[in-house]
Amino acid sequence: MTPDTAPQKEEPVEPNRKDIDPQDEQAAVDPALFEEKPIAPPFERTVLTTPLHLVTSLESRTNRWTDWNGYTVPEVLTGLGDEYRALRGAAALMDVSPLVKYRIAGRDAFAFLQRLVTRDIENLGVHRAVHVILCESRGLVLGDGLLFRLADDDYRLVTEETHLAWLMDSSEGFRVRIEDVSATLGTLSLQGPLSAFVLMQAGVGDVASLAPFAARWVTIAGMPVYLSRTGASGDLRYELWSDAEDAPHVWRWLVECGGPLGLRAAGFALRELARLEAGLPRAGQDYLSAFAAIDAREALPPAAIWASPAIDLDKGLFNGRAALRRGSDEPPARRVVSLAIEGLEPLRFSTLSLEGRVVGAATSTGFSPALGANIALAVIDAEAAAAGALLAAAERRDGLSVRETLASVRVLAKPARAHPRRLAVPAPLRP
Repeated sequence: MTPDTAPQKEEPVEPNRKDIDPQDEQAAVDPALFEEKPIAPPFERTVLTTPLHLVTSLESRTNRWTDWNGYTVPEVLTGLGDEYRALRGAAALMDVSPLVKYRIAGRDAFAFLQRLVTRDIENLGVHRAVHVILCESRGLVLGDGLLFRLADDDYRLVTEETHLAWLMDSSEGFRVRIEDVSATLGTLSLQGPLSAFVLMQAGVGDVASLAPFAARWVTIAGMPVYLSRTGASGDLRYELWSDAEDAPHVWRWLVECGGPLGLRAAGFALRELARLEAGLPRAGQDYLSAFAAIDAREALPPAAIWASPAIDLDKGLFNGRAALRRGSDEPPARRVVSLAIEGLEPLRFSTLSLEGRVVGAATSTGFSPALGANIALAVIDAEAAAAGALLAAAERRDGLSVRETLASVRVLAKPARAHPRRLAVPAPLRP
């Protein structure tokens, strides 16, 4: 049977509505309003996938998938416990292609970005990266990300959420070109104490000399790859940026070279747990963009989200500078903090209280094997964070039943995971 002779799908016929008066309350009701819409079969549904979707699918033993920035990505590939042990004892390989990536180029690219971000990027060298914060005119955070300088007038901005419309509006008057290149790049995250050794086994020369937040071009499996020493695991970390069509070949080669060393492919759940242990807030999860915050209290300044935000009030004019200068001596009313609940039993909790008064809520939660405790990132009143004696409304599972309880919470002075080798130069090839 050829396509032109295949039976055609019948189009639904619009019901005859001539006998129904929309102004008559006593008129007959159109029965079509109560008909159930047919559910599209799985093979007709549209799934937005990353360049690494097929190779990660082959690694999956759970068929557990989740949504990240509209992309369907694996949540867990084998088991979260196995993936975590690989991350902390050897190396874990993850698909982080859903991160939003912009190319910002042109003769005014530096001037535009200097006006856009809160830190001074005057000394940002080629093939270097820095963490940047984006604010609006009131000094409230819109988002954050990594800024790479690829060439003199060529930059890559990597963020969690999309900011294209705002970037385009902000570029008026600057001779600069802004492109969303997210779909053209496959991005792999290689994290863990043996990650440098895996890269060396994969043919990357002198990988140990690459400094934190530095990058360079390398060849892996015959493919050009932009290798950066960045990531969100609180340990030795690398990210690999390649053309979308090359990314699966790079993935396969790293799995082949790293498998005998203990490398395991991992899903989104491990990335979230590693980020949580490292105490790294995620846009849209642990704080809201000032443009998305409906309640004014949910829009936060940089000092409320990061302990030492990268802000340079003396670099010249930038978005939010006047507001940030006015508020530089005033502590924020609310803060993002890391919390822990002691005990080896995983809990679900959200609302936080102090002396019977609700003072905040947990935004990301998980069980940390590194601490042997439940941990969280939370937005709470700054005074409550300093007072201590916080309680969390938690749920404990007893078999098939759920029991609600109040659990004592302590504020962590430092992240649950921040191993010194993440900043070591040269990078250690062995733990």
